[in-house]
Amino acid sequence: MQRKIYLVRHAQTFPGNIHTPDEKRMLTPEGEASATRLGIYLKQKNSNLNLIITSHATRAYSTALAIQKALNENIQIQVEKTLYAENTFEILRLLTALPDSVHEVMVVGHYPTVVELHNHLAGNKQLTILNTGELAVLTFTSSWGALSGGMANHEYTYHPPYLVT
Repeated sequence: MQRKIYLVRHAQTFPGNIHTPDEKRMLTPEGEASATRLGIYLKQKNSNLNLIITSHATRAYSTALAIQKALNENIQIQVEKTLYAENTFEILRLLTALPDSVHEVMVVGHYPTVVELHNHLAGNKQLTILNTGELAVLTFTSSWGALSGGMANHEYTYHPPYLVT
């Protein structure tokens, strides 16, 4: 059975400052709109997303919520603090622990970790960057427990259109 991993870098945020800890940075209005457009795009692509795993950082969690809302689905959101600062192998550990009843999962995280995870898993394409609000889709045909480096295929990268004001 084919499985799908949607890797998303959180949407655009306001810059950090001394009054706002990095973990509390919020999405800009454009970031909110971009995350919503990504959810609408996935709905149009008939996504069968079962689970969203997101960092606890406000910007990542807000991105996940906007996508979930746009999909009009009761998709479970699992918040993982490890997505904020951990490495590729910790995220891979989360993925390999998924039950096989999950067919499609989204990981909403941060740069460079989402790119490093993509490049570790993808056997056919390497990315240098994933801009804010962008999506990279990987597929593979084994169980979650067997997922390892180089065994997934990069299907496509989606860049949500920016609003022209």
